[in-house]
Amino acid sequence: MKNILITGGTGNLGKVLSNVLKEKGFSFAVASRSNKENSPQKVVMDLLENKCVAEAVKGRDIIFHLATDLKKDTVLTQNLLNGIGENRNIHLIYISIVGIDKTPFNYYQQKLESENKIKASGIPYTILRATQFHDFIDQIFSTLLKYRIGVLPKKVMVQPIDIETVARSLYEISLQSPENKTFEIGGLQAFSFDELAKEWMNTSGKKRWIINLPLFGKLAKAFFGGALLTNKIETSALSWKNWLQKKYNG
Repeated sequence: MKNILITGGTGNLGKVLSNVLKEKGFSFAVASRSNKENSPQKVVMDLLENKCVAEAVKGRDIIFHLATDLKKDTVLTQNLLNGIGENRNIHLIYISIVGIDKTPFNYYQQKLESENKIKASGIPYTILRATQFHDFIDQIFSTLLKYRIGVLPKKVMVQPIDIETVARSLYEISLQSPENKTFEIGGLQAFSFDELAKEWMNTSGKKRWIINLPLFGKLAKAFFGGALLTNKIETSALSWKNWLQKKYNG
């Protein structure tokens, strides 16, 4: 039986991946900054403060690196790599984002640098780039369209995918030997924010008057020009419409 560790295991993707591993009968540990409840499934590790990392990763066969930080993602990754050190009997599986190499957005550049550090480390790895999660798009609309009048960059093109499909893909990657490659996974169809928002309002029953939020420069060119899209479509993924119906209509 493989010795598995999940960083970022308390996040949305981490929780779903944990459920997948449980269903498949795998035992694993979740890295956490504290373990006050003394859970046998948790191991104390703080990637941001670089505490207890080497101890937490020692003896692991597979590490799902899902932990992230909007401003210091690269710091987290470098601390993890330092903790792993010279161990080459490991499979490091990193979740990344489609289009980070084409989008001049600070967080995306952080993710890209993390990828490059993993590739240069000599540690056996697989990188999975996914398109935006349905949950993330829903959160954006719930925030920007909270009131009757909202602002939205309508022309942004995205290809949303459900977290469950991405978690299953991560699990399937863990069954294979590391090939030091980067793969992509995307939702069934690409939409503009305007199209997604209309479906969101129709299904959730929310009526909003949307004002276009203009974007300019290289960032706008990337967001509008399809930088966040991939032709690696996962046909088993849940569509945006079906995901909305599942959430808002049960």
